[in-house]
Amino acid sequence: MLVNMTPQEWYEFLNRRTFFWMTQERLLTLLAARAYRDRTHCVLTVDTTQLVAAHQDRIRLSPINSGSTIYRPQPRGRRTFRSLPDYPFEERRRLRGVKNAIAEMCVDYGVPEVASFVVRVAHMRGPAEIGVILD
Repeated sequence: MLVNMTPQEWYEFLNRRTFFWMTQERLLTLLAARAYRDRTHCVLTVDTTQLVAAHQDRIRLSPINSGSTIYRPQPRGRRTFRSLPDYPFEERRRLRGVKNAIAEMCVDYGVPEVASFVVRVAHMRGPAEIGVILD
């Protein structure tokens, strides 16, 4: 259910962000999904500390997988993504544990210098690593 937005506004809202998986487990779950498991994906691992330091003013956090509407879809809208100081981390940690306190991290309007944060690049098919490009 969208809150105070049309579907087009929601898609535009999402498309102006660059998304990062918070945990390897969440990434592997996505890559194992039927829609993705037979395709090869290039997975970049970034130095999160440096990325956050460089873009903290444009980082937004979400307590839900904003693209998932199949299983028990949660309401979503402009307040789904919060800035670092505004994100209710302690509340989410108490409810969901540290590992699930944040579902998504994104940076508004992209990370043009993302290569400077990359520490590893691998090709994956489903949850299996099939080749390493940079380690």
